[in-house]
Amino acid sequence: MTGTPNSNNLARVLAGLASLAGIIAPPLVADDVFLEGAERLSGNVRAINANGSVLLETPLAPEPVPLKADSVRKVLFSEPAGTAGAGSCGVTLVNGDVLPGDIEGIDDKNLTLNSSVAGHFVIPRDMVYSLQLGVRQPNALYTGPDGLNGWLREPASAEHWAFADEALQVRGSGKLSREFELPPQFVVRFKLGWENEPNIRFSFAAAPGTGEGARDRYYLQFNAAGIELKREAASGRRYTTIATLNRLPKQYPGKRLTIEVRVDRPGRTLQLYLNDEPEGPFKDPVAKAPAASGIMFESMVEEGATVRISHIEVLDWNLKGERRHTEDRGDVTKDVLIGSKSERFSGTLVAAKKGPASLLYVFKSAFQDEPLEVPEGEISTVFFVGKKDAAATAAKDPFILQLRGGGSLHVASCAFAATQVEATHPLLGRLTLRRDGVAAFERVSAKSKEATEP
Repeated sequence: MTGTPNSNNLARVLAGLASLAGIIAPPLVADDVFLEGAERLSGNVRAINANGSVLLETPLAPEPVPLKADSVRKVLFSEPAGTAGAGSCGVTLVNGDVLPGDIEGIDDKNLTLNSSVAGHFVIPRDMVYSLQLGVRQPNALYTGPDGLNGWLREPASAEHWAFADEALQVRGSGKLSREFELPPQFVVRFKLGWENEPNIRFSFAAAPGTGEGARDRYYLQFNAAGIELKREAASGRRYTTIATLNRLPKQYPGKRLTIEVRVDRPGRTLQLYLNDEPEGPFKDPVAKAPAASGIMFESMVEEGATVRISHIEVLDWNLKGERRHTEDRGDVTKDVLIGSKSERFSGTLVAAKKGPASLLYVFKSAFQDEPLEVPEGEISTVFFVGKKDAAATAAKDPFILQLRGGGSLHVASCAFAATQVEATHPLLGRLTLRRDGVAAFERVSAKSKEATEP
């Protein structure tokens, strides 16, 4: 008798196979499929059907595996090489969804947006809640690794380190560090893989080198007890715990974890992402943030065990692009324009038109006879008049598509093919998106269908 296998039981079988250390290594670049509970599979997502069922190609099975829609919680897609930039603007719709792209123009009826990841849109103004301008992709300071050159190894354990399969690998214990020109706000992300139990310390905003004396730095420690985020100071109290998280290695059955830290040194604030799930923010308890610009990986696993570090990225952090989460719109009866230095004007956004160097936003204030023509680069946020609270228009659709560049769309249905995604949006109707512009697919649970306020 044939039929579709029970996806949860199948996942348990495959996860059990994957847990047999050293028998089948996960692919270096793979899509991650998160199932209900703590189970996860890796491979190549061949297709997602309109109802949310997934067809997964995995090295753990000879044929692509069908996974039932109600068993798949989230899919994180591997980032393809040469992904196009997301644009300079985020358009927030009245249901809380965000489209990244570049504004082509605005008139009294429509906003026109060109998005390299989502296509070309003519959006009625009454569907737009706000514009976040000046959004840009983080500047990459380093992407790798591409070898051991440039990395400083602890002399006593230098031979423990190797570069293989596009990853830094250490067998047993060892320290590895590198100096960067880190700006005041920066991001570091990497993928960690391990055998047996992990025991690794990742230091950042730290001086490179292998000395044992007290130093100013942040560090994250991950071992069988979970994750601890700590602050070390060169003077005064040496060690202070910033956060302790009950995130145990057994919660990651593929023995892989993506770690990302975001550091705002002027604000003495840290954010942590584990497999793209946010933790924090956390406040640095020391009055002055560490000024150093290095990072360090320190393995403390038993001799013979291997730790892999891959997909390392060091980026500057664009805090302006996140301001929309905290900006106060003010008067709901008028359009509101907020300048890049927090200047605020209320009135009517007449148009956005091409200027000599960039778009000009024509804004008519009640306090001035002539409208202002404000260059795009001088604007942080524009709020549109008369929009309901996002909670009142919250998306009720069962799926979310996370777009590269920070956007997201709630959709009633979606189907993934080789290069395109066909989706139905509650406001925009039928959409055709580039598949490589979609970073993640997520099923909305019945408990969390409220949209996030724009």
